[in-house]
Amino acid sequence: MYRYLFLLAIILLGSCIPPSEKGDLDIVLDYEDPSHIAILNAKDQRNADQIGQFLQSEDVTERFLAVEASASLQDQQLADQLFQLLNSDPSQKVRATAAYAIGQIGQEENLSRLVESFAQQDTTNYNSPVRSAILEAVGKCGDQGALNLIASVRTYGPDDDQLLLGQARAIYRFGLRNIHSDQAVETMVERLLDNELNDQVRLMSAHYLARNPNLDIDEYISRLTLQLVNETNDRIRMVLAGGLVNRGNINHISSYLSLLSNDPDYRLRCNILRNLSSYNYDVYRDAVIPLLDSDNKHLFNLTCSLLRDNARRQDAGFFIEKSRQFTDPGKRAKVLGIALNSLPANFINTRRNVTNEIRTVLATASAPTDIVSCIQALSLDPLSIQDLIESGLKSSDLLVRTKSIIGVRDLLTNPRTQQVYARPALMSNFRAIIGSEFNRILAEGDPGSVAAIAGILRDESCGFKEIPGINLALRSAMRMLDLPRDYEAKKECLLTLNYLEDTIYQIDPPVYNQNIDWSVLEDINDSSRTFIITTAGQIEIQLFKSHAQGSVANFVKLSQDNYYDGKTIHRVVPNFVIQGGCPRGDGFGSLDYTIRSELGPKYYDDEGYLGMASAGKDTEGTQWFITHSPTPHLDGRYTIFGKVISGMEVVHRIQEGDIIQDVRILKF
Repeated sequence: MYRYLFLLAIILLGSCIPPSEKGDLDIVLDYEDPSHIAILNAKDQRNADQIGQFLQSEDVTERFLAVEASASLQDQQLADQLFQLLNSDPSQKVRATAAYAIGQIGQEENLSRLVESFAQQDTTNYNSPVRSAILEAVGKCGDQGALNLIASVRTYGPDDDQLLLGQARAIYRFGLRNIHSDQAVETMVERLLDNELNDQVRLMSAHYLARNPNLDIDEYISRLTLQLVNETNDRIRMVLAGGLVNRGNINHISSYLSLLSNDPDYRLRCNILRNLSSYNYDVYRDAVIPLLDSDNKHLFNLTCSLLRDNARRQDAGFFIEKSRQFTDPGKRAKVLGIALNSLPANFINTRRNVTNEIRTVLATASAPTDIVSCIQALSLDPLSIQDLIESGLKSSDLLVRTKSIIGVRDLLTNPRTQQVYARPALMSNFRAIIGSEFNRILAEGDPGSVAAIAGILRDESCGFKEIPGINLALRSAMRMLDLPRDYEAKKECLLTLNYLEDTIYQIDPPVYNQNIDWSVLEDINDSSRTFIITTAGQIEIQLFKSHAQGSVANFVKLSQDNYYDGKTIHRVVPNFVIQGGCPRGDGFGSLDYTIRSELGPKYYDDEGYLGMASAGKDTEGTQWFITHSPTPHLDGRYTIFGKVISGMEVVHRIQEGDIIQDVRILKF
């Protein structure tokens, strides 16, 4: 029955009813008000009973804070009260946030009530943020039938910006849950191609098409490619470029390669490079190879990755000569890696010569990131296992060791390895050598190494499940981990033991262990700034105290204690994020506490958001990231606690290994 009610509601509401805005009630967060602090503490402590009491408050600010807290708790026991507020609260902001919080719960049992709430909203304000939030919530908990109905609505016009955005977000959220339909594809294509619509709607439509490469969009490829060529919005262009290239349609490859060669936006070019493996190497070779001379390191690194995985043996000599043009050891090793991987296993002498050149580069490398590049190149040679062991697995540098362990995975899954060790006895001996090293490292109990090894052990293609006793070594290592600091490593161990032992171990989030230090926030407000000074330049960020008190307090306290000084940017994913704050420098580190996820209605809908890295809900600690571009798949899952207001060119320039020299807090 709800389906017919929903369809009737969204069609009738799309008719010519003049939009009107209803004034919202004043909502003012007062940090001197004990009730407000009590709500924020209850959110931090995940106290659903206390939050439920404040949902019934007569004070609009208390209700709003409790509703916003519910989005982070994601507790079904609060659903009844949230629906009551969604249907009857006089504050539009409370109603919209209640809908968002219900969506965050993600339970299909709430679907029919969301549909009823959509129909019950004030018809004089049909194009409202409330209805937009309800539509998105349906996308987080609805079924195939709900998607079909939402996608079938074509009556919204350009002025219905909230309804259009809600519809686009809903279809995108359905897509993240792998629920699709031809109708949804058609609707999102039409929204994207309609230049009269709000850019946020069109951008979400582009993300839907790009995020789901298995969707059938063949009939739209020509129109979408024309839109790409003529599109004026840079954010839409970069997303659409990746979404089209990954379809592998040869008819329009010349347009895509022209953009790759000439477009001024490196992010668009990154998205094209990341998806070119859908085509035959000879199709894109001549357009890609010149990017080895690019001054943009993001483009250089992605070019090396593409060529390493796809280059042909006839180009091996070219890449060997090309590598000798570089004085930077990291760059030279990466290009030598391309040459090495392009050579068949039976080119024994040539492969040996290339491997020796990589060893020569490794001997001169001093920066950990350059050593890692050499190790990664050597991991393309099945006969270089001893190099990985001596220079990588036995390294005292945590980044080098962790990356070398990951390099072992690359070595084990490389087709050349299967050729060199084709006889079962040889492969068994090869795995035994690696297994022995893994046992040695596991016995040391280093959390980053343990986590990285655990990931390899449960990779079926690596073949470790049948090695006797490997699960016992992993169990022994897990007992040495220190919680909550090493939560991520323990989680990796439990996932691997589930695989090795064919069982199910419960993976619970860390228990509550860190109160918000309110004294740190006394002089901080939503106008406060942080300046992150790096070896690549300075980044100025506005902090979102009113949205993420715990995360801001944690960041400010760490900054005041000079914790971040000297830490590296340990992770850079081109046109995605830069990430820093790891005490180990390899991404597996934290301190001896965790903080809570704060997942109210904030969206990664632009570049430059400052978010908390995590290993799952409520596992955040010291690591943060900054986005290169809009990343809607992070919405509602990763805390947003600030945004870059100056220095995005530095964010785009930063590479792995750059140093955080200082983090300063400017109070207003």
